[in-house]
Amino acid sequence: MPLFFRRFSFVLISVLVALPCHAQEGEDSARELKDGPAIAYEDAFPGQKSFKQPLFVAFHESDPDSAYVVCQPGFIYRVPRDGAKSDREVFLDLSEQVLTKNWEEGLLGFQFDPDYANNHYVWTYWSEQIEPRKGAMARGSRKSNRQSIIARYTVTESGGKQTVDLSSELRVMEVFQPWGNHNGGTILFGPDGMLYITFGDGGAANDPYGNAESLAMLLGKVLRIDVKNASQDEPYAIPKDNPFVGKEEARGEIWCYGIRNLWRMAFDRETGELWAGEVGQNRLEEVVRIDKGGFYGWNSFEAHEEFGKRRSKLPTPAGHILPIASYTHKHGLSVTGGHVYRGKKIPGLQGFFVYSDFITKRAWACREGKDGNHEVVKMKSTPFPPSSYAEEPDGELLMTVYIGKKGKIYRLVPASE
Repeated sequence: MPLFFRRFSFVLISVLVALPCHAQEGEDSARELKDGPAIAYEDAFPGQKSFKQPLFVAFHESDPDSAYVVCQPGFIYRVPRDGAKSDREVFLDLSEQVLTKNWEEGLLGFQFDPDYANNHYVWTYWSEQIEPRKGAMARGSRKSNRQSIIARYTVTESGGKQTVDLSSELRVMEVFQPWGNHNGGTILFGPDGMLYITFGDGGAANDPYGNAESLAMLLGKVLRIDVKNASQDEPYAIPKDNPFVGKEEARGEIWCYGIRNLWRMAFDRETGELWAGEVGQNRLEEVVRIDKGGFYGWNSFEAHEEFGKRRSKLPTPAGHILPIASYTHKHGLSVTGGHVYRGKKIPGLQGFFVYSDFITKRAWACREGKDGNHEVVKMKSTPFPPSSYAEEPDGELLMTVYIGKKGKIYRLVPASE
């Protein structure tokens, strides 16, 4: 989740941005960059006055005239794709159940089922308050009263209005959270039909219990599970081709590990590759490509650098995967990913992963070079703090922003001459 939610006041942030940076060559992909394609940000839904903390926009081919706006306090609104219209419907209301005590909690993820047109299932990731208990599910965690929920619901229709039936809830995963920050929160169905889930390292700072490096823990990971036949008796199955299936003292759900807090991740619709923004600790923000079985360094490393406050008692895994792009805290403090652009309106952006910083509002785009020399370009800064991105059915990109506790949705368009 954006770093502003997890650590400092704006006064201290301003001081940090002004501090000198002594990055070595290759550490900071944001230095002395050429300009990328000229873009502008236009209000995608001018008829909608605002949304309270929007985090995502979803679409489905069975309802081509609508967009579904996911808001952190627990609401999803169904609004017309025609942005000039002002009407909206409450599609999902989880506000009574969702925990929002910490700024990084709430309704964080949403997806339509791959077979939604037939089964009317939708999937959610949200935070819940529970009875305080000692954290047996999080290495050495202190007493806590929160957990993350992955749940499936069924959509019903009455009088032309579609609504998520809360009584249809099927919980497929409950993951104890030792602290309220670093929840990850993205859920995605991949091209393979599997559900991908990202969890942060459990919160606080410095991953104090080494969750991210432990293959016995679900925190600090990207998971991959099969929910096609989800039921009360068997909420999910573990795909046999997951990389750690059958490995002693490892959870089979794990797809990759060594993650601090991915915010957020998305599949490239053309290549099927999974990209993400990885929020850093003290020095570096990253853009990473998620690979099967990969170790992404935390908390032995922060991007390219060894991390001096490593708390894990496990041996450091070998061969950690370096980021495609990174930037130091001279340029920003909390990365917001991002999508690989596959639209047609901005040809010069084709194949670039677009991302930005929640605090400084600076924006960039990067793509992986075949020879290992990755290309990074500067983009126009965002008008307000960018909370997330979304992809329209035609491949064009939307960006959700926070304006205080409210927010808007912008579309990336070519700049006018």
